[in-house]
Amino acid sequence: MNNFLITVSLFFLFSRIDGQTPSTFTLRIDPDYARGGTVSQLFDSLEFIPLETTSESLFGSIDQLEVVDSFFIILDVRSASILIFNKKGKLHARINAGGIDKFFSYFTIDEDHREIVVSNNYAGGLQVYNFDGRYVRKEPCPNHLQTLYRFDQDHILYNIRRPSSPDVSTPVLYDLWLSKDYNTITRYMHPYNTRTEEGGYNIFSSPLTSSGHDRTCMFSLPFDYMAYEISDTGIVAKYVFIFPLQYSLPQNFEVDSSFKGNRLKYIYLNPDNAKKIHAVDRLYRTGDCLFFTARSNHMKMGSDWNYAFNLKTGSLLSFSRVSGDSASFYIPLLSNLLENIDAMCGGRLYTSIPSIRLLAIKKGTDKNVVYPDVLTHFFSTATKNDNPVIVRARFKSNF
Repeated sequence: MNNFLITVSLFFLFSRIDGQTPSTFTLRIDPDYARGGTVSQLFDSLEFIPLETTSESLFGSIDQLEVVDSFFIILDVRSASILIFNKKGKLHARINAGGIDKFFSYFTIDEDHREIVVSNNYAGGLQVYNFDGRYVRKEPCPNHLQTLYRFDQDHILYNIRRPSSPDVSTPVLYDLWLSKDYNTITRYMHPYNTRTEEGGYNIFSSPLTSSGHDRTCMFSLPFDYMAYEISDTGIVAKYVFIFPLQYSLPQNFEVDSSFKGNRLKYIYLNPDNAKKIHAVDRLYRTGDCLFFTARSNHMKMGSDWNYAFNLKTGSLLSFSRVSGDSASFYIPLLSNLLENIDAMCGGRLYTSIPSIRLLAIKKGTDKNVVYPDVLTHFFSTATKNDNPVIVRARFKSNF
């Protein structure tokens, strides 16, 4: 009991900012009643940007995308590289980890100094590169770093990987460390109890994402229906997700000690639980709209994964129910399980479509479509193995 009281006290201590409680938003999400629409009903503008395919620029997948003033910066875990494309889709630079046993985990952007700060498994610290892909220096970081996010004014947020077998003699550990510069920890946040929780889960994307909202980032973990918006002063908002019973994990699934060591079996090995949402991630916010991915093991065409929720009206949109129309040249957006919201910047949403899927959509359409020059050129030259196409879209806020 004492350990629980300590955990709760520390949670409120480190969640408060200058004596004020963070804003809390409750999102009641029923996938069965999510609305749909057409691209023209939901987006003000839409642009397609093919990423050039050469022997130097070819990559596997977009595991992380960050958008800055002049560039798209992409992490491809499988090729252990970071690629920098200009806004027209031309390769500007490529950064390689440099060895068969070396890889990059995640990166963050220092926009003040135009630098890319990369976590990795080999350097004993963070690798820093400029926007031309040139190595600049190494910076220190905590051990067992999962991912990180850099705010303005030299504040860094670290997400520390949970141990798979934690030392229960230390009952309280923290997922988040806030640091001044790279090596001066000023605050610990999001405590967890090592006696009931562990690191035995899959993380499909970074637990931290640049929110697209007021220079903050979002934080969420699997098995938890609460997400956090964080600034360089601490937690500024909480987003509590409530799903219908048939889509929900058991109450207190994350912290109930009876599930310790068995959470993955419950989610992945029992087909009766396939529709249960086990993670809410890839969160972004623009205005009153919160975008997120709700993950389950119900992986069929048309499954609901990508959503937008209006925090003001409570309206819920499922992108799987959004159809392409003339505004998108009859190309649907975010309707496929392989597509994600990859970034939010300047009020614009960024996603990507694999070339093989885009070519299949064109082949399968029965519409007389007049494509813009950029897509006309793509369809006349691209192959199914080409790099994906970036889509930049401005979402209407009054859905």
